Amino acid sequence: MSRIGIIGAGAVGLLLASYLAEHHQITLYTRQLDDGTKRILRDDQWSPTVKVRPIAHFESQDLVFVTTKSYDIKSVIPYLEHEKNPVVFLQNGMGHLDAARALPQAIFGVVEHGAMKTGPYEIRHTGKGRIRYGNHVLSMLKRDALQFEHVTNIEAVMVTKLFMNAVINPLTAYYGVENGRLLDEPYASKARAVFAEVRSVFPNHPITYDEIEQILKRTRLNRSSMLRDVEQGRMTEIDPIVGYVLKQATQPTPLLAYYFQEIKHREQEGDSL
Repeated sequence: MSRIGIIGAGAVGLLLASYLAEHHQITLYTRQLDDGTKRILRDDQWSPTVKVRPIAHFESQDLVFVTTKSYDIKSVIPYLEHEKNPVVFLQNGMGHLDAARALPQAIFGVVEHGAMKTGPYEIRHTGKGRIRYGNHVLSMLKRDALQFEHVTNIEAVMVTKLFMNAVINPLTAYYGVENGRLLDEPYASKARAVFAEVRSVFPNHPITYDEIEQILKRTRLNRSSMLRDVEQGRMTEIDPIVGYVLKQATQPTPLLAYYFQEIKHREQEGDSL
């Protein structure tokens, strides 16, 4: 039984902990002062017990998942500098890559599950998919409910998800709509125009807009994480998603720049409340 640490008790962290606790010893590290044991309620089913520790008390693990928001990565790195075992980063966007690469044992992954946190240690598994990761095979991760899958080109997978996030998140957050509304006018034409701008930044990536539409259909009733962040006055991941695309651009991307500035403005409004 492997010892697995999970840094971050958001939706992804709780989802991982609830499933992995069935086969591994799990320690969930948070910024809270919780220090004891918990069981996670997932879809009305209780997980086995997991340890909960403050991040300041981090101890070496056989494997570590970092599930915090991208903007928290720099503050997490100091706790991992002496960790010799693999550390898997599961963030939206790609703005965290440079900071995470400070760790030679860093592995990058992409979460394709839907999850919604409904309480401090409660989670809903709203959509089943895969968790794909690169670098090297992690033998302790079996292809069970979470569907872990090693891929040889994780960066290509990350760019695919970047396209999806860069189209869906800022538009749903700006207009305050569920994902499925982007299939209908007037939002559909805006989504296509944003996709075209992202395509201009990554012209050789094979994703098509049809794939974006399939995601929108499958997640029609979902409220994107960026929309929920805006609604709750929290910092969003606009920087590691759209900000990253803007930094890679070599020609004007006015729509992306507009939505980036507008979401940043709403973040500032949320901070002032």
